[in-house]
Amino acid sequence: MRLLLGQSKLGLETDQLVAVRDAKGVRVTCLSGALWVTQERSTADVILEAGQCTVIDSPGLTLVMALRPSTLRVTEPRVAGLWNALLNWFRPVVGGPTVAF
Repeated sequence: MRLLLGQSKLGLETDQLVAVRDAKGVRVTCLSGALWVTQERSTADVILEAGQCTVIDSPGLTLVMALRPSTLRVTEPRVAGLWNALLNWFRPVVGGPTVAF
């Protein structure tokens, strides 16, 4: 299953886990509670308390676990959203037939 989040709030109970794949550039903000964030290919885990955030900086798997009942916000980067919109707009031209004179 793939979820397109844009910007979403999620509530997690203690020890509940969210697994995110290929989310480089996504911001995770702890709104309440406490979260543990670990990223594939990273040696440093992050603990977030209410009001703190981190940006996922590597591709691959990222795990976010609630250390106590927590609410988090996941925000996709706006630049990537704009870039994807532009690519989709130009796709028919870019992917269309090539004409040479």
